[in-house]
Parts: sequence; structure tokens; C-alpha cells
Amino acid sequence: MLKETMNRASLYIHIPFCRKKCDYCDFFSRPEERAGNRGCGEKDREAIPSAYIDAVCREIAFYAEHYQIAAWNSIYIGGGTPSLLSPAQLCTIMNHIRGAAPLAHEEEAAEVTMEMNPESVTESSIESAAAAGINRISVGIQALDDRALQAVHRLCSVKESRDALELLSRTWAAEYKKRLSADMIAGLPSHTVKSFRQGLTELCSSYSLDHISLYTLTVEEGTPLARRIENGSVRWSAEKADRMWLSGRRILEQHGFRQYEVSNFAKPGCESRHNTVYWQLQSYIGCGAGASGSWYGDARKNGEAGCTPGLRWTNTTDIHAYQSFWSQPQKKDAYLKPPRATEELSGNTQRFEYLMMGFRMLKGISEAAYRNRFNAELQDALTLSAEDGLFSKWQHMHLARITGKAPDRQFALTRRGILLLNRFLEEIPLEPED
Repeated sequence: MLKETMNRASLYIHIPFCRKKCDYCDFFSRPEERAGNRGCGEKDREAIPSAYIDAVCREIAFYAEHYQIAAWNSIYIGGGTPSLLSPAQLCTIMNHIRGAAPLAHEEEAAEVTMEMNPESVTESSIESAAAAGINRISVGIQALDDRALQAVHRLCSVKESRDALELLSRTWAAEYKKRLSADMIAGLPSHTVKSFRQGLTELCSSYSLDHISLYTLTVEEGTPLARRIENGSVRWSAEKADRMWLSGRRILEQHGFRQYEVSNFAKPGCESRHNTVYWQLQSYIGCGAGASGSWYGDARKNGEAGCTPGLRWTNTTDIHAYQSFWSQPQKKDAYLKPPRATEELSGNTQRFEYLMMGFRMLKGISEAAYRNRFNAELQDALTLSAEDGLFSKWQHMHLARITGKAPDRQFALTRRGILLLNRFLEEIPLEPED
């Protein structure tokens, strides 16, 4: 049965197609090697089948009706390489999104982000994005060093990245007056500290970016990069990667980018609203093969630990099965079972994840927000009342801080403390499972 109340939510759409998978990537995507040698023409973009676009649109409509979505607060089109979408395909998706529910426009207009890879940035792709209603582009640069890019078999070159950044700065940011973000990675193999610092400085000073995500390279098990490190064909040091990231943080802050989350930096007022949905444990719908979504019940209703159970799902990565299911007519009066894995989020799990995600942000967690959501006290979860409690101990080490006055204090980790986030989370006395 449909809910009686109307809801606002965010929407994530996964486009699991790319020209070539980078060696470090463990996200679900299907490389289209045949497209890699053909440049950036329309034939490349035919790699995304129309059946997949139709399935995504049907899934969006289904969830919007099931959860009675009144408006979309934010939309994020990720992948894969979403910029492989043809202009017609992108417009089709955006039109179906608006048909399912309007974009929020009160106070702040809905943030609508699309990822792009440098090699697929053209005047045509920028114009198509603007026409479709995209207002924020996130471009995956990763490094401005050809040796580092080649070491992980990244498809684009530094020249292509610079050309893309110049074009985006000149048209997307200056002409269209829209937002621009870039991703960078510290610690790629063959990346020297000097080259990394020079590249990040260039990124900050030469282009019209208002947001930069700076990640430390994580070597994921099962990826080609992990296998090459294990067999000794690639040399890599986690300690060196961490040192590079720290030097990168200083560069970003020197150029006016404020760290507001573990890996994210923004000019004032330009924080990613969509990603904040994840960090604040708000509901979002995930559509597309391999996409995940989470829906939380009304925290103000009676339930375990002060909140009703939530639901998390992850769609199948079998693209054929995904397309086949959504190609069938769906009954509107029943909650069907799409090909996906689901997990019920108990009250205790939600409380643990709220802390786990909330302390990723430099502003931390509001005790009033925690109390309102869980009908419980944040200081109890952090054993603040005990002299040897977790938060008190971290405060004494200058790794945590409390600002404001009760009953609405803000609990947060310091700039030093956030570097030890995993250790902090391990010490939280609240178990993740009931």
C-alpha cells in the first residue's frame, strides 16, 4: 500500500557503462572496449542500449508512486560514464524524472549532478547537459600526470583533462553560470609528491571549480591494481599516499576550499547537497542496475530505539535481468519484488550508521537532531557522562570538540581527529546490529 503522506527525497541513477574500466575501480560497471578507439562521436554513445534507459525510467516512476514523492531535493547521475548518454537519452531520463515528481524549487533549487569523464567533454555534451536541466557537473580528473594515469590504465591524458577543464570553465561555469566539481586521487602508482602537488595547485588556481573531492587511493581487493601490487609488478605505499593527501589538504585550504567532509572540499556555500543526504542518513532512491537506495521510516513514530525500521536495497548487477523485469507491465496496487537484495535497517543499526556517517562531516552531529530522530540522547551513545567515556577521552587528546550549548550542542571530530575516523568508530560502544 502507498503511504498516506507525501515525501521529498533524493534520487541516484546508475549508468553502468564505460569505455574502459580503470585498474583501481571496484564500482559496478561494464566496460565497452569497442568504444575506446572511436573518439567521442555519437556512435560511442550507442553503447548504452535504449532498453536500459526505458528500464530506468520505469523504475523511477514506480518508486516515485510507491513512496508518494512530492518533489526531488537532489538528483545524481553516476556510473560508469554517464556522459556516454546521448543527448536524447539524457533528456528522456530527465523528462521522466520530472514526470514522476517535480524538482524542488523552494528556497534552493534541486541540485542536479551528472558525472563526466574528461575525454567525453565537448561543447555538444555541455550544451546537452544544460538543456536537460543538469546544473552541476562532476568531472573525474584523478591526476594531472600522464605517468600516474597510465599506471592505472586511465583512458584520458593530461592534455584531454586540461582541454576539458578549460572548456568547462569557459562555458559551463562562466557562460551557463553552473556549478563545477572535480575528483582527484592522492597516491596513484608512479605519482610523485612534486607532480601531485603541482597538479592540485593547477586545478585550484587555473579553473573555475567550486568543489573538489580529494581521495586517498584505496586498493580494493580483486581489482587489477590489487593483483599487480600483490605480484610485485607495481610498487605502492599506503603511507606515501596518506602523506600526499595531507599535503593536498593544505593546498586546497590555501586556495579557499574548506574541508567539510573527510574527502570533500568546497568554496563557501558550494557543498554537495546530494552527498550530504548520505552523510545525514536521509532517504534516497537508487535506480539502475547495481544502484543502492535507502528509505527510512518516520523517526518520530514509535518504534524500536525511537524510530521505525528502514529499508536498504541494492539492485541486481545482471543488466539483462534488470531490463527484463522493468520491461514488464507493473501492477500499481502492489509492492512488487524487483531483482534486488534488501536489508531491513533496525533502530540500532540506524543509530550506529547515523554516527558513522555524521562524524564524517567536520560540523559533526547535532544532539537536538539526534534526539528528535531517535528519542535518545547523543551523549549517552558516546558515553560522555563517564570521565573515561569515548568522547571525553578524544576531547582530552584534542581529537574531538563540542560547540554550542545544551540542549543543542554540536559534537564533532577535529581536523586531526577526522584523520582517525575509523579508529573512533571502532570505539563507539553502540553495536551496529541488534
